[in-house]
Amino acid sequence: MNDVDTASTTTYGVIAGDMYDWSDLADARTLPRGPVLTRLAVATASGASHLLVVGPHDLDLLDAAVGRAAATTVLLRAHSDAETVSGRYAAGSVDVVCGDLRSWTPDRPVDAVLALDGFGRVATIDSAPADWHAISDHLAGVATPEARLAVAVPNPASPLAQLRAVAPEAANDNTAWSFPVHDRSIPRSLADAAARFEGRGHTLWPEVDAPTLAAVPEACSMALAIAHGRPSDTPTLREVQPALGQALDTLGAAAAAGGWLVTRGLAPVPSVLGVDRTGEETTWVAAERSWLVEAMRDSARRDASGLRRHVRLLRDAVDGAPERWCGLQVDEIGLDAGVVVPVHESAVKLAESADEIFLGLLDELAAFLCVTGWRHPWPAGRGRDELTVLLAATIDMTVTPADVRQVRRRRESALASTGMTPVVASRPVSTDADPSERQKLKDENEALRGQVTWFKQQMRQRQTMTHEVRMAARRDVAALNSRIKELEEQLSAGRATPVSRVSKRASDLLRRVRGRCARVPGARRAARLLRRVLGGRR
Repeated sequence: MNDVDTASTTTYGVIAGDMYDWSDLADARTLPRGPVLTRLAVATASGASHLLVVGPHDLDLLDAAVGRAAATTVLLRAHSDAETVSGRYAAGSVDVVCGDLRSWTPDRPVDAVLALDGFGRVATIDSAPADWHAISDHLAGVATPEARLAVAVPNPASPLAQLRAVAPEAANDNTAWSFPVHDRSIPRSLADAAARFEGRGHTLWPEVDAPTLAAVPEACSMALAIAHGRPSDTPTLREVQPALGQALDTLGAAAAAGGWLVTRGLAPVPSVLGVDRTGEETTWVAAERSWLVEAMRDSARRDASGLRRHVRLLRDAVDGAPERWCGLQVDEIGLDAGVVVPVHESAVKLAESADEIFLGLLDELAAFLCVTGWRHPWPAGRGRDELTVLLAATIDMTVTPADVRQVRRRRESALASTGMTPVVASRPVSTDADPSERQKLKDENEALRGQVTWFKQQMRQRQTMTHEVRMAARRDVAALNSRIKELEEQLSAGRATPVSRVSKRASDLLRRVRGRCARVPGARRAARLLRRVLGGRR
C-alpha cells in the first residue's frame, strides 16, 4: 500500500528520515492521552476506509482507535517505536511506517487523519528544515479534501506553558529534542489554526497533550479554564495558578489555553467536553466568571464587604443544595448573573453536612490566599487555619482552628481515596527540621507589626469619628443657645401690656423731672421741708 523500502528483517516499512537509538514513546514529554483525546480519536477513526496516525500517541489511545477503520497507517520516526507498535498490532490491518512524514506518499489518499501530537515529532534532524506550514501542506496533500481530521496545535503564547518551560532548566541532551524548534509559522490564534484546516477549533486545558477539558471558544469561560488550569504534577506551578485569572481577563480563554484542537468532518461534539478529576466524563457548565478569582481579587483589594458578599453567596448555595457541592473543590465554582453555580456534576463525596462542605471550601480559599501570598483584609490573621476562621466569622459562623484542621484531614483523606489531589496540597511538617530561631522571631515580629498596624488604623478611625462628633455637638449647643435667647426676647416682648408701658413712661418722666430739679440750687432742701410738712399733717 505504501511506497516504502521494506527491510527484510522488520515487520514495518522504512522511508527516508528514520532514526536509530531513539524512542519518542519513551520520551519524557507526555504523549497524547486521556479520555478527552480518546473520545475524539474514536470519532475520527470510526467508519474511515484509511486512517493515518501521525506521530507518537499513547498506546491506550491507539488501542481505542485502531480497528475502527478499514485500514490504518501509523507513521513514526524511530525504529524502536515502529517495532513496538507493529508487534502490538501484528494481527490487525495496521501498517507501520518508520521515517519522516514528508517522505511518505500513499498509493491512495487517506480519508481520516489523527495528529493529536501535532507536528513536533514527525521530522528528523537529518531532513531539510521545514516549518509548520510546510508540514501541514504535505499532510493536506496526502489526504482527500473531505477527509476527517483531528489535529492538535500547541499555543506558543500560553502563560501556563511558559511557566512550565522555565520551571526546570532547559535540557541540553536528546531527551527533549524536537523539530522544528522556535517555529514562527505555528498559528498564533485558534482562529488561524481552524482556518488553516477549514475546521472547527477547540481550546484544550490545561495541556495540549493530556487535556481534561476541550471546549469551543464561546463556551470556554473563565471558571472552566480556572478549574482545569491547575496542573496536578507540578506543585510550584500550582502555587501561581491564580495568576491565570489576570491572563484570562487580558487575553481571553482561547488565547491563554495550553493548545488548540482543530477537527473537521466529525459529528458535532458537545460545546464543553471534559472529565472530572477521577477520570470520568462529566457534564460541564460554561459559567461567566470564577468565584475563586473574584473572591481573591476582593481579598487583594482588602475589600472586606465584597469578600463577605461572595462568602455569603457560597454559603446560601451550599445550604440550598449540599448534594451538588459535596464533591467539588474551590476552583470548580462559577458565577452566572450573580448566582453561584457548580461548573460540573461530581459523584465524589468529600463531605456530608452543609457546614462541613462549606468549611472545606473556605479552607481551600484560605490556602490559595496564603500559599500565593495574596493580601487579605485581616492582617491579624496568621496562617491558613486562622484565616479560615476569619472568613467563616464574616457570616457569623463560629469555628475554631481545630475544627478547620479536622475538616481538612477528612477532606484530604476522601480525595486520596478517589485518586484526586487537593487544590493546594498541605505541606508536611518535618519533625527532624530545626528552623532558625532568628527566622521564627522575624516571622512573629512581622505578624505583630501587622496586628499593630491594624489596631492603629482602627484607633485612628475612632479618634476621627470622636472629634467629628464632638465638633458637631458644639455646633448644635451654640445653635440651641442662640435659639433659646431669641425665644426669651420674643416672650418678654409679648408679655408687655399698654398700661405697663404708660406706667413705665410715667416713671421714666418722674425720674427725669427729679433729676432736673435736683440740679436747681436749694431744691433738695425745699423737698425735705415739704416732706416734713406733709408728714406732720398726716
